[in-house]
Amino acid sequence: MVSIILGLSYAEFRFSAAYGPLPAEAGKAAELVIERGLGLKQVIERATPRAFSPRVLHWLWAKQRLGAASVKAGVYTLEAGLKLPDLLNRMANDQGKRLEWQVLEGQSLDQVRRALAKMPYLRHESTSWSSEQLQQVLDKRIKSAPALGFLEGLLFPDTYRYVPGMSDLDLLSVACQRQIERLQSIWAQRPQDYPLQSASELLILASIVEKETAHPDDRSRVAAVFLNRLRLGMRLQSDPTVIYNMPATALGKLSRKALQTDHPYNTYTRLGLPPTPIAMPGEASLLASIRPSAEQSLYFVARGDGSSEFSLTLAQHNDAVDRFIRKRAP
Repeated sequence: MVSIILGLSYAEFRFSAAYGPLPAEAGKAAELVIERGLGLKQVIERATPRAFSPRVLHWLWAKQRLGAASVKAGVYTLEAGLKLPDLLNRMANDQGKRLEWQVLEGQSLDQVRRALAKMPYLRHESTSWSSEQLQQVLDKRIKSAPALGFLEGLLFPDTYRYVPGMSDLDLLSVACQRQIERLQSIWAQRPQDYPLQSASELLILASIVEKETAHPDDRSRVAAVFLNRLRLGMRLQSDPTVIYNMPATALGKLSRKALQTDHPYNTYTRLGLPPTPIAMPGEASLLASIRPSAEQSLYFVARGDGSSEFSLTLAQHNDAVDRFIRKRAP
């Protein structure tokens, strides 16, 4: 008798669940947040209030309807009139709100971390950590990570999708792993006479190239200028390296004093590369830095349209500065 009653109740429930809308305020939509790791029973508990039919029947019905499919973590909109089957279909087909975090070419580690701290639905575990603390944790998470001694530059610029319940460390680990793999792959392509001594130096150079130009045709030429200077023992004299060491409140047009103030990132006062990258270089800048153009230029200046004017001699460079920076006729 009990089984017959349960069977009739379940049949009646299947009809009501299939055709009855989930309770919602008319004209309003709410969000259902399903964190990673929740089971179907927990999902049903979140999707249906206690007063809306016996939850065990919801679970049995949903289990039968979904079969081998599973619900995906995500943020789902509960608009008025939405029915449970439709919601379950969205969950099974991963049709929730798309949550994305971007690492942009040329961003610094501080900029990346500030943007990550604003991402909703994440577990923000590392927000208050120093860069050194974060690096120690990522070194343990990423077994193949080389001992570079810095985290700047080591996040691959791309768009990363995430779901509720993930940690910010999950995203940082993926981005770091991808940059390390890409760096190691590109470093393996270096020619025999390549002047840099390590993959970390390649990353540093690529970060400078990234900040100096976004013009695709100029990247390998900018890289060639810096490599030519390194071979000749000339200072790199790169404005972005000086700017990297400046406080955010002082950013703006570089002053003569800033260019003359000595510090490890001032490539006007010190020879060689700075001690760390100054930004996140993308794949294009890494490839340009390992495959520089064959030209012998030692100077370049921005034309103002995104491209650069390259010069072999200082006299040619000064003439280009007059034309493109000081706006004087040649």
